[in-house]
Amino acid sequence: MLKRSLAWCLLVLLASALAIPGAALAKWPEKPILLMIPWPPGNDPSTIISNAMVNDLSKELGVPVKVINKAGGAGVIATDELVKSTPDGYTFGLLSVGPVVSQVLMGNTPYKSEDLKPLGMLWSSAFTLSCGAALPFKNLKEMSEYGKKNTLKLAHWGLGAVPTLIALNAAKIGGFEWRETAYKDLNALLLTKGDADVATLSTVYVRDYVAKGEVRILAAVLPTRLPDFPDVPTVAEQGFGEAYSIWFGLFAPAKTPDEIAKRFREAFFSAMKTPQIQEAIKNTGVVPHPGTPEAARK
Repeated sequence: MLKRSLAWCLLVLLASALAIPGAALAKWPEKPILLMIPWPPGNDPSTIISNAMVNDLSKELGVPVKVINKAGGAGVIATDELVKSTPDGYTFGLLSVGPVVSQVLMGNTPYKSEDLKPLGMLWSSAFTLSCGAALPFKNLKEMSEYGKKNTLKLAHWGLGAVPTLIALNAAKIGGFEWRETAYKDLNALLLTKGDADVATLSTVYVRDYVAKGEVRILAAVLPTRLPDFPDVPTVAEQGFGEAYSIWFGLFAPAKTPDEIAKRFREAFFSAMKTPQIQEAIKNTGVVPHPGTPEAARK
């Protein structure tokens, strides 16, 4: 009887300890932390920036931090894996508006937005509508006139991706239809080789090709003009629909302990402020706007 009472007391004490805020944090981290990115590596800005951060993050947290690229399903596959991972603070995700919001609203996901815990917004990708330089149009109005008489091939990340939705809306306003194709590996070579006429590409993918005169940027797919190309008007400025921020944020599974999520967020945002990472952010062309978990949730 005494042994049973002692065992019960130990169980109660253990449960109480686990319930105390900070108890989970005291043991964390004890093993490598995974940062999942739902896009292929290559020139993906988020991958470039995250890979530049892992050394600082590993030093700060005392365990290796590994970037895991898992492309597919317009970001849904990796996001679903993140949602289903154990919420113990060893799996985080750097996700965009597509798999977190638009794909959910379109009914393309096995998860809900509420299954994710937002830790903060990070940056917006400087997306463009770009075309091969040999094509005879320089803006969206001229493109639309051309598209009414000729077939225009659009290359994009997927039908649920925000830049794709903006491109489809622009065609509707312009009075023509795309012949659209989704690509897992979307790059500027599709434009230079003629496999596509127009593509939804971020500036990091097109910058060198624009400099060589092989690609032309038709419009900025952002609410504001692009830092690298301030002379290129936005989709909205050209009268072809609203432009939206293709934002990226830091997320964890919804049930991740708050104290662990806060600690990882602090380490991540601290690393973002270093001169080395600020330079990486500048080089990728993204527009940084780090924010609070509350702002990200909203």
